[in-house]
Order: sequence, then C-alpha cells, then structure tokens
Amino acid sequence: MKLCQFYRSAEERATDLARRFPVKASLGILIDGKVVDVTEQARKHHDVNNPQYVGVLTAAVAGLDEWAGFRDELSGLSSDGGLDPESVFFGPCVLRASQYLDFYAFEQHVMTMRKKRGLDFIVPEWYEMPCYYNSNATSMLGHDMTAHFPQGEEKIDYECEMACVIGKPIRNATPESAADAIVGYTILNDLSSRQRQTKVMPVNMGPAPGKDFGSALGKYLVTKDEISDLGACGMRAYVNGEQWTDGKYGTVQHSFESMVAFASTSRTMFPGDLLGSGTVGTGCGAELGKFLKPGDTVRLEIDHMDSIENRVEHDK
Repeated sequence: MKLCQFYRSAEERATDLARRFPVKASLGILIDGKVVDVTEQARKHHDVNNPQYVGVLTAAVAGLDEWAGFRDELSGLSSDGGLDPESVFFGPCVLRASQYLDFYAFEQHVMTMRKKRGLDFIVPEWYEMPCYYNSNATSMLGHDMTAHFPQGEEKIDYECEMACVIGKPIRNATPESAADAIVGYTILNDLSSRQRQTKVMPVNMGPAPGKDFGSALGKYLVTKDEISDLGACGMRAYVNGEQWTDGKYGTVQHSFESMVAFASTSRTMFPGDLLGSGTVGTGCGAELGKFLKPGDTVRLEIDHMDSIENRVEHDK
C-alpha cells in the first residue's frame, strides 16, 4: 500500500499542521496512479480521531492488528473516482510522530563531512553502533510546502534520506522483532541550517539547533510489501532541476532493523515514530561544497517512494 494524508486546499493543510491535529486531513491510498479517499470507510471501522491514531493514522492503518479488516477492504478497491495526485495538497504521510530520530549511517557521507572538519578518519564506535540524535517531531512539512530557514542563514542545505516508520509498539527490540515492527518507508529531507549547526557542534550536544526548524516528509507511507529490494532503491536530489545527489540505499552501514534495536533499548517506540537513515553519499550541499539560496526548489526522489519537492526561504 501507499498511504497518505491529504487536503483539498493549502489553507486546510496549513491549519492542520499548525495545530498538529488532523481535523481536515483525509486518508488516501494510491491505486493505479490515483489518490482514493478512504476516510469514510476508515471511520466505519474505528474512530479516526482516537488519540491512539491521531496524527499517525497511516502508520496505524498499515501496522496495527485492529486495522486488519480495513486493510482487507482496501485490497478490493478500484481507482474509480480517485483524484489526480497533482490536484491534492499532501501533508506529511505521518502528520505528527511522537518520536523522530535521525541516524548517521552512510560511510561516504560521514567520511566526507569529517574531512571537511579536518578529520581524516571515522571513529571505530561509528562502525559498532547506529548512533542518532533526537530531532523535532513537531516540525514536519509536506510536499510542495515552503521550508523557512532561520533569518540570516547563508548555508541553507538539504539532506537526502530515507525514513522507516514504526507500525506497532516495540521495546528492547532485536533486529528480528524490529523487522516486524517496521511497517514501511518514506522520503525524508532533513533540512539543515549549516551555520547554526556549525556554531553549536563544538559543545558536543549534537546538531539539533541546526535542524529543529523543519524537515520534509514524503507524500506516501510505502508498506514493506511494495519494495522487493530496499537496498536497490536509488536516492536522488535535484536543485532547480539540476541533479546534485545520486546515491543508493544499499550503501548504508547500519540497517533500519539495527537502528530500531539500538534505539529501543529501555525505550518504547510507537506507531508513527520515524527513524531517519542519515544522509546518503553525495546527499547534501555541504558534501558538494555548495548550498541553496532563498527561492530555490529542492526535489528528492527515492525509487518506489515517489518524490517530494520544497521551496526554501528565510523565516520572516
């Protein structure tokens, strides 16, 4: 399945994302290239505004056992009456995760960025464990929304990543149980304010101030059954139509299963929680020695997961 949360107008989307509660969001499934609104069918099965589901409806539908009957019903739907994806306003496929962890799992990216800081080696601990920082789960943007960077930021950057989505509660996971808890995948653009990030990193508390203002999440939560070989998925980025990034998920050092197992130690992961892969090799402007300018548009693509595009501007 490819599940989404969408709107009929940009105003409805902006209002929902501001209040972080999907009052106006519709639940959609992509069938034969059309977005089919299945909100009313979902309401027949469950209260879609139940706190268990609110904000993470796509993940709950795809992952939780109590939605199994509804998933069976979806399998029999056709695209009749479906909407052209170009005519709707996509929210993030997970409107508000309770947790958003971003990892650092591609060796090429890690080595390149360390060399730019005058370091010519990767610490051995990086190979031993999939490290992460806790990012801002309240700042997600959807496709075709403007990303506002801090005023005065001169090193506006994107990061081309994949995210896995948790579909059922899990704690103290093994890689095997983690595989069962991951319900699917989506595109993630971990937007980065590099000047701000560089200023705080010497404190050794992580890059969060350079990230907290926003990240962009894919249109669709793509369930695992849609992707036969995750490692073969190409990851690309384009700035104003020019390709800057050309990578592949299979170059990752730490699997999503190992990420979930590491992060869930004495910590419960919940439906809708997001784990970002970290930046694929060549996956950001900082690696390439060039940055975005206000007014630029960045488009990320991952095979089987469609694309996401966002304009960048300075905050007012």
